[in-house]
Amino acid sequence: MEDLLFRVDITSQIIYLSLILLVIGNGLKDIPFIKKWMIIWILLIISITVEFVFVNVSFNSLFEAVIAASLSTMIYQLYKQAKKGIKELRTRK
Repeated sequence: MEDLLFRVDITSQIIYLSLILLVIGNGLKDIPFIKKWMIIWILLIISITVEFVFVNVSFNSLFEAVIAASLSTMIYQLYKQAKKGIKELRTRK
């Protein structure tokens, strides 16, 4: 198991996929019948599907899909929290 985790590289493909998922997630956020809690699951399903179709069906590609979905969620949360923190700093003055 440890050997498998060391063989996973953060490639440009994972970064591109996470940026595409970030855009899709922002689009899904504006659709009224999709609940906020469903967005991460939809992104994970899209990520797994893309990895399986374009790479291959393996544990390694599943792991890469989870990393890409997690990275897109983390990028969005970093942006959202930084924006909130800047707003709080401006109102505090």
